[in-house]
Amino acid sequence: MRSFTSLTGLVATLLVGGQLAAAHMEMIYPPPFRSKANQYATNVDFSMTSPLSNDGSNYPCKGYHVDLGTPAGKPTAEFAPGGTYNFTIAGGAAHNGGSCQAALSYDGGKTFTVIESIIGDCPLRPSFDFTVPSDAQTGTAIFSWTWFNAVGNRELYQNCAAVTIGSGAVANRQVNQRAAVAFSSRPQIFKANIGNGCTTLEGSSVIFPDAGPDVQNNGGTQQPPSGSCGAAAPGGGSGGAPDAPTTTAAIPTVPATTAPAAPTVEPPKTGNPVPTVEPPKPTNPGIPPRPTSQPTTAPGGVFLTISEATTFSTATKTASVAPPAPTTTNPAPGSGSGSSPSTPSAGANSGPCTNEGAWNCINGTSFQRCASGQWSPVIPMAPGTTCTPGTSDSLNMSGRRSARRFSA
Repeated sequence: MRSFTSLTGLVATLLVGGQLAAAHMEMIYPPPFRSKANQYATNVDFSMTSPLSNDGSNYPCKGYHVDLGTPAGKPTAEFAPGGTYNFTIAGGAAHNGGSCQAALSYDGGKTFTVIESIIGDCPLRPSFDFTVPSDAQTGTAIFSWTWFNAVGNRELYQNCAAVTIGSGAVANRQVNQRAAVAFSSRPQIFKANIGNGCTTLEGSSVIFPDAGPDVQNNGGTQQPPSGSCGAAAPGGGSGGAPDAPTTTAAIPTVPATTAPAAPTVEPPKTGNPVPTVEPPKPTNPGIPPRPTSQPTTAPGGVFLTISEATTFSTATKTASVAPPAPTTTNPAPGSGSGSSPSTPSAGANSGPCTNEGAWNCINGTSFQRCASGQWSPVIPMAPGTTCTPGTSDSLNMSGRRSARRFSA
C-alpha cells in the first residue's frame, strides 16, 4: 500500500483500504450527503472526490442535495450564528491548491450565500476556518464547499452537508464579532467550468469576482476568471434573520507584510513524521483580508502516515477551542468521559468527555474520538484494518497489504 498523508477530522481511516475511487479531494467535516463519513448515508458515493460534470448537469452538490429532509439527509453538524468553526478536507491530489468558498443554502440548494472565500492554497491545508454570519437564520441549512483547482483540468468540485444553524451550539465557545454585513447582501457562490460560459485559468488560483466581506487571501499566483463571469448578485435573502443589523462596520485591514500565526502541531507520540502546516502567505492588499481579532478555533486535526510495514499511527493537532461535534450522539452505552492514554476500553463511549482529542478503539473493529467535549459516533475501521483496543492519545492501526493503487 502506498504511503500518503493529510487525513484529518473525525474519520481517520477514510483513505485507508480499497474504498477510494479517485484520488482528488473531498470534504469530510461536516460529513456530506452520501459520504463515507456520514453515518446517515444509505447510498454511499465512493467517488466523492470527483469533480462536478463539466456540463453542470449534477450541480449543485452532485445532485445529492435531494437527500435533505429524508433520513439519509439528517444534519451532521451544528453551528451557531457568530461562531467560528472549520471544514476539513482529505484526499490525495490537491492540484497545487486553488481557491475555495464556504456557503450556506436555506432553500434546498437553489441558492448558496458565501460566508467565507479562500483565495490561494486551498486545500493545501487539511482544514480552514469560517465564521457563521451573526444574522444567519437558525434552522436546517445546506453547507457547501466549492473548490477551483489551480493545476490540471478546469474543474469545479463541490461537496454539501446538511447542518443545523442553532443558537444552542454557541455554548462554551467564543463568538467572533464580524463586520455587520447583512446576510442578504452577501454574494452567491462563484460558478465556473460547468458549461456556464465562465472558465478559470490554469496554473493560478482564481480571484472571485465577488468574494464577499470575509476573505482569506493566501497570495501566490492569482488571476481573474475568463468569459461571462460577472459578480454574483446578492441572494439567499431567506437565510438572513428578520432583524439584520442596519449599521455597517468597516472591515479591518492589515499591512501586506502581516501574516497570521501558524497553528501549532504537537509531535506524534509514535515518532512517525508529521506533515508541516505552512502559515498563510502575506495578505494581498488588493483584497479585503479577514479580521485579525478572530479567536483560535481549530478542531482536533489528524495526520495519518501509512508505511510499507502497514503500521498506522495518528498525531493530534492541538487547539484552544474545538468546534462542536455533530448533534447526533452514539447510542451505544459507555462511560461518557474522556480517558487517559492507553486506558483499556470495553466498548463505545457516549456523552461528554474531558480528554480532548483522545481516541477510543472498540474491539479492534471500530473507533471514536473525543471532539468538542463529546464522544463522536462510532466509526467502523476500513476493510482489512484493525486498531489496538483501548483509549489513548493516538490511534494505532494495522492492516494487510493491498495491491490497490491510487492515482491522482
